[in-house]
Amino acid sequence: MELVSIIIPVYNTGNRLRKCVESLANQTYKDKEIIIVDDGSESETAKLCEALAWEYDIVACYHQKNAGVSSARNYGIEKAKGAYLFFADADDYAETGMLRCMVDSAVKHEAELVISGYFYDIPNRNGSLEAIPQKTSAKALKSREEIRKNMVCLWDSSLMYNVWNKLFCRGIIDEYRIRFPVGKVFNEDRDFIRDYIQHTTSVAVIESCFYHYFRENEAAATGKYRSEMLAIRKEEFHKLIEFFEKMEIWNTEAKEYVCREHFDRLVGTVENTFHSKDMTGKKIIGEIIKILNDEDTKTAVKYCRPKSWKMKQMRLLYQLKCKYLIYASTYAVYKIRTMHPEMFYRLRQSR
Repeated sequence: MELVSIIIPVYNTGNRLRKCVESLANQTYKDKEIIIVDDGSESETAKLCEALAWEYDIVACYHQKNAGVSSARNYGIEKAKGAYLFFADADDYAETGMLRCMVDSAVKHEAELVISGYFYDIPNRNGSLEAIPQKTSAKALKSREEIRKNMVCLWDSSLMYNVWNKLFCRGIIDEYRIRFPVGKVFNEDRDFIRDYIQHTTSVAVIESCFYHYFRENEAAATGKYRSEMLAIRKEEFHKLIEFFEKMEIWNTEAKEYVCREHFDRLVGTVENTFHSKDMTGKKIIGEIIKILNDEDTKTAVKYCRPKSWKMKQMRLLYQLKCKYLIYASTYAVYKIRTMHPEMFYRLRQSR
């Protein structure tokens, strides 16, 4: 059996880290190591990291000054000894059969990348967590041509955004010196995945869901107001276009997906303004006008074809530049997200 290195960046996570480490230490796949990288946490979290390393022989703990999640993951890559790498977030957990299934799939299909389904764990109104599955059909893509043919579908099924539902080959990461971009607030996972997949010749997709991604509503990055959100979304829009062009699959299907994805993010950008205590209604309308007049917005609205009735109506509002109706509709989205997060993520799956 090949060694799997599990890398967990930690920053003031609290006691959810214990559940995360326990779920990974108790995987039915035995040949593994867990690397905790404490990214300058406060003393209680730092002590917990050390305690977990003392409790489990397969856990190693390293400390660094706070430099962000990308820096911590890159540090973990340097320390890892495994032929496969798996990245976990410190407040998530995994089903015990996850690694066994992923490694078996990698061996069976000679896959350089294994992708599985996952769960959004969303707090509901009762305070308990509701696990919302995100999955797709099983696939074995055994050539660059097959990968290219299925690439838009994989991105469109929301499987490609994050690293924690994937098993990576250490050899490719080392050969092409693939690392996470340090200093980014958003999309560092996407950058890593895009860099990685450009060098793969075989991909296996597992339909089953294993990984539980904890999406705490107000603590999530997208649940905080960020004045630079539009710039972040525009950068990602152009990077995604560049990626598909490099993969030689910039066709009508890819263009529609990239534009639809950007339009979805633009709706989220407007929603993000409602998280600011300092943004008056007048200022929010001003941000909406700014977004409506942006050339990338015009391109996205022109070529996207939303799947859900709600997003189709939203696209019409953007086409007609109905700023006040956009304000009202997006405020409704904001209220659903904050008051009924489980409903929000179910609706989001149909976009």
